[in-house]
Amino acid sequence: MRTFISRYSDIALAAMVIGIIGMLIIPLPTFVLDLLLTLNITLAVTLLMVSLYIPSALKIAAFPSILLITTLFRLALNVSSTRLILLQADAGQVIESFGNFVVQGNYIVGAVIFLILTLIQFLVIAKGSERVSEVAARFTLDAMPGKQMSIDADLRAGAFDLSEARRRRALVQKESQLYGAMDGAMKFVKGDAIAGIIMTAINIVAGIVIGVVQMEMGAGEAAKTYTLLTIGDGLVSQIPAILIATTSGIIVTRVASEEESDHLGADIFAQLMAQPKAIAIAATLVTLLALVPGLPTVPFLTMGAIVGLLAFGLFKSDAAGSTLTPAEAQQVQSVHDEAREGARQARVMIPALTPLSVDIGIGLSASLEGEGEKWLREMIPSMREGIFFERGVKVPGIRVRTESVACAPREFVISIDEVPIDTGQVPAERVLVNEQPSGLAVFKVEASATTHPVSGQPASWVEKSEAAALEEAGYSTWDEAGYILLRLTAALRKHAHGFVELQMVQSMLEQLEGPYPAAVQEVVPRLIGLQDLTEILRRLAAEGISLRNLPRVLQILAERARKNKDAVLLTEDVREGLRRYITHKYAGKDGSVIVYLMDREVEEAILGAIRTTEAGSFLAMAPDMTRAILQCVSQQVQRDVEAGRAPILLTDQRIRRFLKRLIALEVPNAVVLAYQELDPALKIQPLGRIGFKEGSR
Repeated sequence: MRTFISRYSDIALAAMVIGIIGMLIIPLPTFVLDLLLTLNITLAVTLLMVSLYIPSALKIAAFPSILLITTLFRLALNVSSTRLILLQADAGQVIESFGNFVVQGNYIVGAVIFLILTLIQFLVIAKGSERVSEVAARFTLDAMPGKQMSIDADLRAGAFDLSEARRRRALVQKESQLYGAMDGAMKFVKGDAIAGIIMTAINIVAGIVIGVVQMEMGAGEAAKTYTLLTIGDGLVSQIPAILIATTSGIIVTRVASEEESDHLGADIFAQLMAQPKAIAIAATLVTLLALVPGLPTVPFLTMGAIVGLLAFGLFKSDAAGSTLTPAEAQQVQSVHDEAREGARQARVMIPALTPLSVDIGIGLSASLEGEGEKWLREMIPSMREGIFFERGVKVPGIRVRTESVACAPREFVISIDEVPIDTGQVPAERVLVNEQPSGLAVFKVEASATTHPVSGQPASWVEKSEAAALEEAGYSTWDEAGYILLRLTAALRKHAHGFVELQMVQSMLEQLEGPYPAAVQEVVPRLIGLQDLTEILRRLAAEGISLRNLPRVLQILAERARKNKDAVLLTEDVREGLRRYITHKYAGKDGSVIVYLMDREVEEAILGAIRTTEAGSFLAMAPDMTRAILQCVSQQVQRDVEAGRAPILLTDQRIRRFLKRLIALEVPNAVVLAYQELDPALKIQPLGRIGFKEGSR
């Protein structure tokens, strides 16, 4: 039988849809309408029972389409029954029976019952299911990239084979499609309830008019006849509608069972019966209510006794289940041992990468041993906190590994995900001083030139024995631990944007959803997805823009993302919207900013080399033109670079990001701003104008 149905299911579905469309046009005999109304009730009950027995929502992934078809079927039945009621004052035995039996022929009672059922469906079941489906769709779609990456990571680690990975990816895709479709399908349920109220009102008014004018009935007779038929029709429609709305609510609120064979009833009773103490307390409270004067004693005593017996039985079964024979106890212990061994082997098979680490060579570790290493470990949390308050990026925990054989004796290596991002050496018995060798000549100190890791200013290495005297003279010094901390700070500032990942952004949004619910719900995922928001925040962090004012970023995206969905262009819009912050960040104490202006000819050359395709915009510039621009920029900002200062270039917003990318390798610490990113009241002090020189092109 199942094979036969499966073979011709496509033909049956097509015939059903065509039949539903035909019902909207062709009048139906009353006996056919009775059969179809009965079929409608049968379908609703069947779907409700199926929803109670499925272990997860994915087991009925076709439900959004089923919901659409059943809603259309129900509306077609309403049209057919309305046609019969208004033309013949007769809509078959099912509708008449509901009108007479359910409400005992009283059309006022029938109207009240119909209204109550409709309100229950519309305000309680449909509204709640709609909200749950919206939230489920949002979080399911947001979590999809993370699930995909987790599957890829497990596949690379050998946790399962390629076929299992494909199956899991398909499940993730299917889950996202289901909840996305359910979010829209719940609108059918809501609209069906509204349509039922409107159609009932129209049928009553039109029926009374037709009965009085065309069929020459009295007003009372017409009102009673057509109202009873219409109320019966409404009840026949609303009862299946409530059942299907309840089915929708069960499916969207269903949490997948741990066991594939479990159903909703098993889950509910297993979880409720797991707390016999709570059931015993409930039985006691219900029994005490029987003693309250004025309340009926028998019902409360009866329920108290039933619930009390249930609690007693649960306590007894728990006590019996907890008594194990020595052989059974040994068997349970062996199962636990096997589970622990399996977990240990899993950890061995799938080693986790260290997000952030500092490896220190053997010789340098010996210098740090004791107070130096202790100070470094104590200062790292403060440094991470400082990075967060400066950049708005949460830096993961840092693992310090001393006596590393992978490093040279006086070397240290800073790594992200086990990939080195910075390597340095600390000379033996030396400290770092924030002054260049020429400035220390007056102290007759032997010094070697270097650069301060954080500020980029000229600095010096001097003998450790000179540190106390230089500190008394007002200089700052850093020993081995201090220098490692400085290099670590500089490396994290440079690579902070690498920590802006999907999970971090999702956590930030969850924290914001309490104080700023409208900002979060309006932007993600309604206007842009979590992946696009992550890219925007990563681009901002890459150029030193703090992410702490995320509510302001979301407000800007809520305004701009309606017209533009490109993450790169939206980043420029956000920068423009953060002009107060950018102005404050780069302006001096006198309220002015010192910049290099770009010559119009250079700007036009860059603008003319921009090419836009479906994949995005890029710079297609001839090599000689690129060299000419880099030469002009390098010569102009050379003095700032040598002094360890970050030069600021001011240009047109259309080419800002392309200019930054163009000079990134030549002048990595250069800041490129657009006119639109600065406060109009800001005073601009040009240091010079970067333009082509004669013969440079």
